[in-house]
Amino acid sequence: MEKIIPDTSVLINGALLRLIEAGEVRDCELIIPLAAVDELQAQASKGRDIGLRGLEEIKRIREISGEKGIRIRFSGERPSLDDIRLARSGRIDALIRDVARAEGGVLYTSDYVQALVAEAEGIPVRYIEPYQRPEEPAYKRYLRPDVVNLYLRDGVKPYAEVLRNGRLETVMLDDKPCSEELLNEVLEEVMAVARVKEDTDIIMLRPEAVVLEMDDYRIRILKPPLSDRMEAVIQRNVLQLVPEGDVVEPIIQECSSGRYGVLVLNLDGVYSFPIAERVAEKLWEIGLDTRIIGRARRINASAPYYSPLDGDLEKTLHLILLSPPDYIIVDEVFESRDLKLMKDARLAGVGVIAFKQSRSIETAIISLMEVMSLPLLSQVIDTIILMKCSGASEIFHVSASVRTPSGLSPESGIKHVIELIRAGETVYEIYEVDGRPIILNIRKLRTY
Repeated sequence: MEKIIPDTSVLINGALLRLIEAGEVRDCELIIPLAAVDELQAQASKGRDIGLRGLEEIKRIREISGEKGIRIRFSGERPSLDDIRLARSGRIDALIRDVARAEGGVLYTSDYVQALVAEAEGIPVRYIEPYQRPEEPAYKRYLRPDVVNLYLRDGVKPYAEVLRNGRLETVMLDDKPCSEELLNEVLEEVMAVARVKEDTDIIMLRPEAVVLEMDDYRIRILKPPLSDRMEAVIQRNVLQLVPEGDVVEPIIQECSSGRYGVLVLNLDGVYSFPIAERVAEKLWEIGLDTRIIGRARRINASAPYYSPLDGDLEKTLHLILLSPPDYIIVDEVFESRDLKLMKDARLAGVGVIAFKQSRSIETAIISLMEVMSLPLLSQVIDTIILMKCSGASEIFHVSASVRTPSGLSPESGIKHVIELIRAGETVYEIYEVDGRPIILNIRKLRTY
């Protein structure tokens, strides 16, 4: 007789009961983990609907089990108070998997992460769609045409950053706070789509963190214990909202004019990969061999894309440099070692376009100087583009000289000076005094 071990997800959403009523599950032994029952009881005692609903499902299953040839029994270790308190961190799920392993049965779950963990542990598992998939995912009800970034957090009213008059503004979308049930629905919908859509790129998949990209969105879902409560952030491809010419063309024009070290500062923190991908496509169209490297693992990029080799992008870069392209695009720079990739590629004679999140040009320069000297900086970077959600807002060309910096007396001596020039006018001077970087805004200096 087949042994079935349900977890809390298939009890809460009614998936198991639907299978029993449809006759797909019958003539079997249904082994309900005590950990699942106690977790549902704990939720019900707090007045949470999911706990009451799960207990009602067990009651209903018992009522019809006889006519379906189903034998029910309870098994496993009862969870401690600490186990229940840590339920959202996966402790109850682990106890349920222990029952499936000990009983030698099949784990039934509607939790995609639980299913993956069970498969990894060698436990037979059946993943059941939690519900009839709606025409539109739950999160899309909040995605108005002007929404760039959507934020959903358990117990917090949903809000978004919207594009208005070329600027991001934060707006509340609903007076009703998001529920954990809504966020779990978003997670299940997203994972269900990821299972069947070949063009979904899974960036990270862990019990407490899911990051993936699909349908022109990047979706990040965090769960305790990584975050204090469940949350989701959905970022839209900004090219859906802004003309491509405002975002992509300024980068292409710089490359076409012989600029080989282009740093794009993502001031608004927009989802940058679609922009990087489109830049690569356009460079290919004008005959420039272009490769993208990044920390994600993508299977459907429209331009050649390379992920870390043995977890190390530096190894990936070394392989690419065996047959150097015209340009390498670093799609997202987060760490100092990503800037080192830019330096290594430029010193190897390859053009580089790097997208870096930064709130200001000053903070970006400081991070650059952590991995390269001031004289080297001008050899690596010749263009800095400030990119907002509405497009490229400012373009600076980099020039180097050895002289007395503006604002210092001649007695200070000559120094290596980097100038950031916009439309023929020097806007910033960068130099060092006693090993400390100085970033001088010339326009502000002239107002005194």
